[in-house]
Amino acid sequence: SPLQLPAKGRTWRDKPDGMFAFGGGLGGARRFQDSFRCHSVSLLAAEQQRDSTRLEYSDKIILPPSCLEKLAHLEIQYPMIFEISNPRYAQHKLHVGVLEFIAQEGMVYLPYWVMENMRLNEGDIIHLRSASIRKGRYVKLQPQTTDFIKISNPKAVLEQSLRNFSALTKGETFRILYNKRKYDIGVVEVRGEGGPFAPGAPQAVCIIETDIELDFEAPADYVEPPRKPSPTASPLSSSPMEKSPILKPLAAPMLDGDSSDEEHAAPAFNGVGFRLDGKPIKQKTSPAAASGAAAAGGSMLGSGAVRVGVRIGADGSMQS
Repeated sequence: SPLQLPAKGRTWRDKPDGMFAFGGGLGGARRFQDSFRCHSVSLLAAEQQRDSTRLEYSDKIILPPSCLEKLAHLEIQYPMIFEISNPRYAQHKLHVGVLEFIAQEGMVYLPYWVMENMRLNEGDIIHLRSASIRKGRYVKLQPQTTDFIKISNPKAVLEQSLRNFSALTKGETFRILYNKRKYDIGVVEVRGEGGPFAPGAPQAVCIIETDIELDFEAPADYVEPPRKPSPTASPLSSSPMEKSPILKPLAAPMLDGDSSDEEHAAPAFNGVGFRLDGKPIKQKTSPAAASGAAAAGGSMLGSGAVRVGVRIGADGSMQS
């Protein structure tokens, strides 16, 4: 939902009794302009023993009484917006409202954050002139520290704080107070009613009596936390499969040799065996000894003729 800012200001107009009342309207063909020596509003608050909170955390300036007469004569109408420029940095301009006309002649009191934005010191000369700017419809703000977004409802805090402001200029950094803590808020982008700004026109909008769409940019000191690495498969060296012979490449086969050579090269067992039950082991004739006996004309069954046969009688019984 858009940011709703209440109506607060009216226009000064002349009355028969010499005082100034409030009226309505926007614009004014003639322009007020003058030069002043600037000071911080905290000095005025100290002189008058006033609470400086309302003076510091707004964009309202305090002008001399003579300015009120000039503004009335020129028929400068509501809302009263002024453009401030520093002669040493003429390219940078800021837009503010007015709070009171009680300053000493030739002097203007500014909130300290305005002096910081304009690179002003106590006693510097500034140029001031009335300005007519469009009402805002969209503002993008950037907190300067992440502390601000830790507030439970930062949008509500801004809505309340901006009630003390009249205008916002692209590139400025204003200051608000919440729970006794100061927060600096940068203005990243502004859009006014009626379309884009004309080339060379100041990118500033009035935020009095208007509905503004408010957007936030990440704080200036925000650092995105590093991303945690996604879980991956365990390295092969720590996996049990690393020890599997399946994953190991086989050696190249030996095709130029004869496998029978390896069989003959294997040495025969020359040790002594024994049985677990303690019985003597029957000696077996080795194939080499058997082949040697056969070659010598002998027999594996011993020397001499051996007759093996079975006689079966007429009744089918075995006879010896």
